[in-house]
Amino acid sequence: MTVEVRDGRSTRWDPHRKERRAAIIAAAIEAIEEHGPDALTGQIAEKAGVPRTHVYRHFEGKSALDLAVARSAAGDIAATVRAGLAAGGSTLEILRAAIDRHLAWIEQHPNLYRFLAQHAYVVGQSGTRVSDDAKAALAVELTDLLSQYMRRFGLDPSPVELLVVGAVGMVDNTAAWWLEHRVPPREELAAKLADGVWCLIDQALRPSGLDLDPKQPLPPLD
Repeated sequence: MTVEVRDGRSTRWDPHRKERRAAIIAAAIEAIEEHGPDALTGQIAEKAGVPRTHVYRHFEGKSALDLAVARSAAGDIAATVRAGLAAGGSTLEILRAAIDRHLAWIEQHPNLYRFLAQHAYVVGQSGTRVSDDAKAALAVELTDLLSQYMRRFGLDPSPVELLVVGAVGMVDNTAAWWLEHRVPPREELAAKLADGVWCLIDQALRPSGLDLDPKQPLPPLD
């Protein structure tokens, strides 16, 4: 295998390329927010302040740019949900906070959310299919928190992933419907969804003998 050695004349431009790449991703997000999930390359170029032909100089085609945009947006959703899950309180309070923040992000970025739904699976540079959508972002954060609590209570966390698939599917499918109808109010929907997610968690926990009161504060994690 031949290893390419890059000299200083090549690597000195890396920071500039990285900045330009980030600027194009930001421009693509801005164009999607304004024009919808099918924003055109010309609209992205205009936002980035570059000629249309320059957009893909920093990406291996449209699918690579779509993947970069999806990862950026999914990371933003994950950080938003993570803040809600870290709010503390009872099980229901934590779930409501996380779901409400998730819905608030969707409410604030409707076209970007629609873009994520359309590009839930996009081809990466290695040829593999990568999921970077709202469901994946929510699932990762919820799986991590539930796994930590399962271990905190001395239980096997392995069933958590299956539980989260059902819970997140319910939340995200409802969120997609709500985005188009906007009823009931966001806070009310977050509370209803939190109750639904808790029912799934409760059913999963009962066979293990763990009986939690969803209205009581949870113990702190180590």
